Amino acid sequence: MADELPPQDTSDASRLDGGAQRGVVRASRGLPLVWILPLIAGLIALWLLYQDLSEGDVKATILFHSGDGLVKGKTVVKYSGVDIGMVQDVRLVPNAKELNGADGVLAEVSLNRSAEYLLVEGTEFWVVKPELSITGISGLETLLSGNYIAVESGSGKRKRNFVALDQPPAFIRGDGLRVVLQSRRLGSLSRGSPVYYRQLRVGQVADYRLDRNGTEVSIELFIRREYAYLVHRGSRFWNSSGISIEGGISGISVNLESLAALFAGGVSFYTPENQRQSPLAVNGSEFELYKNFAAADAGIPVTLNFDQGVNVTPDSTKVYYQGIQVGEVSGTKANRRLNGMEVKVLMDPTTDELLTENTRFWLAPPTFDFTGGLNDLIQGNRIEVDLRKGQRSQRNFTARTSAPPMDPRVPGLHLRLTSRNPGSLQRGAPVYFRRIEVGKVQGMELRRDGEGVEVYVVIEPRYAHFVQEGVRFWNVSGLRATASLTEGVEVEADSLMSLLRGGVAFGIRREDLGKGGQAKNGDQFPLFSSREAAMEGGIQIQVSLVSAEGLRVGAPLRYRGVQVGEITRLRLDRSLGEVWARAKLYHRGEQFAREGTRIWVVSPQISIDKIAHLDTLITGRYLALEPGLGDPQTKFYALEQAPEEDLAETFTRPGLGIILDAARRGSLVAGSPVYYRQVKVGEVTGFSLGEYADRVYIYVHIEPQYQPLVREHTVFWNASGVDVNFGLKSGLNINTESAQALLQGGIAFATPEAPFMGFEVESGSHFPLYPKAEPKWYTWSPKIELYGTVEPVK
Repeated sequence: MADELPPQDTSDASRLDGGAQRGVVRASRGLPLVWILPLIAGLIALWLLYQDLSEGDVKATILFHSGDGLVKGKTVVKYSGVDIGMVQDVRLVPNAKELNGADGVLAEVSLNRSAEYLLVEGTEFWVVKPELSITGISGLETLLSGNYIAVESGSGKRKRNFVALDQPPAFIRGDGLRVVLQSRRLGSLSRGSPVYYRQLRVGQVADYRLDRNGTEVSIELFIRREYAYLVHRGSRFWNSSGISIEGGISGISVNLESLAALFAGGVSFYTPENQRQSPLAVNGSEFELYKNFAAADAGIPVTLNFDQGVNVTPDSTKVYYQGIQVGEVSGTKANRRLNGMEVKVLMDPTTDELLTENTRFWLAPPTFDFTGGLNDLIQGNRIEVDLRKGQRSQRNFTARTSAPPMDPRVPGLHLRLTSRNPGSLQRGAPVYFRRIEVGKVQGMELRRDGEGVEVYVVIEPRYAHFVQEGVRFWNVSGLRATASLTEGVEVEADSLMSLLRGGVAFGIRREDLGKGGQAKNGDQFPLFSSREAAMEGGIQIQVSLVSAEGLRVGAPLRYRGVQVGEITRLRLDRSLGEVWARAKLYHRGEQFAREGTRIWVVSPQISIDKIAHLDTLITGRYLALEPGLGDPQTKFYALEQAPEEDLAETFTRPGLGIILDAARRGSLVAGSPVYYRQVKVGEVTGFSLGEYADRVYIYVHIEPQYQPLVREHTVFWNASGVDVNFGLKSGLNINTESAQALLQGGIAFATPEAPFMGFEVESGSHFPLYPKAEPKWYTWSPKIELYGTVEPVK
């Protein structure tokens, strides 16, 4: 064809002039390589977008009332203890409408995609902080890790903006029974307060709120699932918070469920027997909250049958078990035969299993001690119970009008003490060994012959080995007092408890150690009136008295101020003409049981010329003894007054005996003091008329250590009464040797200096007694060495 182009020439002829080569155009056969890299980058971007949408964090905002504990990039969000997010940003929100116009803090949080299902309506957020309360410790882990945001899931539509709670929600997670109590007051209940059944914690207070009218409080309880079957429609709930104190003229009641309930409050419940067949409670069931178990009528009804009328008061008289209230009297009435009383009692539900055929009730009078305080004393009679397990349950009991004298079921060593007079001993009084309480007095009862009292005591097992066959028991009830004008009053008591309730002590004499074996249950011992009577040996004597006025059982027998025995019994003679005192002489006083021993009653003497034995106004009168030297004797006749000392015997006493010649006796009496420089160095021992009745001989005894003070030229004068001198220039001058000399009379003496004093004199020497001292006698100050060591005069 003419239009066909000739074939191209690829030879050198086809090159352009100048040697340039011509370009050749060829058609493309695929995607250029330059687009591969952008395509890969696009795919990666799509993959990352998918990952972000399917597995990335979820954003949400939470509005808080306060930003305390919220830290950007540090505060975490937890659900069931697992970290699910973190606070990304925190900022203030003024006048937040969600907070009723108050300022708030908005936290932006990012949550794991796995927790996205929590972001729905009803989900609640709150800040967990460490809190310490009586009900427990919460948020303790935040002390190390810091505060965190807790979540409680809800249900509903999706949501991204939330308002946090001020405090943890009242809702308690877990499976259980939720019931509502209605009460006029909340008391000391709070969220977390325990719920008890038979003092076992079975739940807690979940929440509380006022009703719409503001007249009652609705209290929501959570009962754990394993205990939900205990709650019936007929169950009774009462407030066991703190201490419930009720009182009046008839009595005072103090109730306490537990120590935790004392501080944190608490609720207890019980199902009465007649309501145990009622339907089980369901979620939302409502109950009334009573103030105590008696008001709830939730106690176990028990009937006590007394064989006579007793003084108990419904709703006031309490029932106690070992000092713990376990019931209350709800009613009283005479029995059908009108020869006794039926007392209705509501017992605490915790005693249900212990109300058996072995349980005993009795009426107890009020007592006062430091353990019970004034409560026991004011509330009057109470009922005590000894709860014991048995074979069968029982609701009707025969009660005693007094406590049982003994109970062999109590563990320990049971002993019987015999006494003519138990003093102030009471049931429950302590038994001491070396002033440590080792047992209790269980009770007392009259002996069958009426001649004494049986005291039943029990010694704790760990101390039973201290009681041997030779031990001595004595009464330590009340106070033991001694008094004198020189030493004052000394009061002794083993303990405050023994002062109020009495007490018993025991010990063993050294000579009895190891002589007997261990005491056994039922062994009998005498109960002595004092430690001296128990621990001292001796013999019994009888003393005939004209009158026993001022004397008492236990009054001491003394020789020179030292007790050598005591009176154990006083009785009238059949003729009613005399009184016989039976006394016990201790082993160191057995030498007084001899012929010639003189016994007399020491009583206070107050007169113009004599004042003596004033200490007996406080301690009581006693018997004084002067030993004899005859044959053994146990029967004596007391003198009507103290025997006068034989004047001849005064010169045989250690010391110096001299005779003063005076024109008249004046106010001097036996016992009047003798002074040297106003220090008592002797006393007047007696008087007699001279041979021709022209003078009075005054017998004076000087103590041995002061004997060198009396010399040949010593002068004596009457220091009795008051010396009054008055002059216009000198004024009024009043002198007296001492207050005692003012009352009893007295003698003073002075000795001149050497070499005018002379030699020492012998007993029997005579000296004149001047009516008064010359002024120069007061100026004499001789240096005389005394015999031995002179103790300071108090």
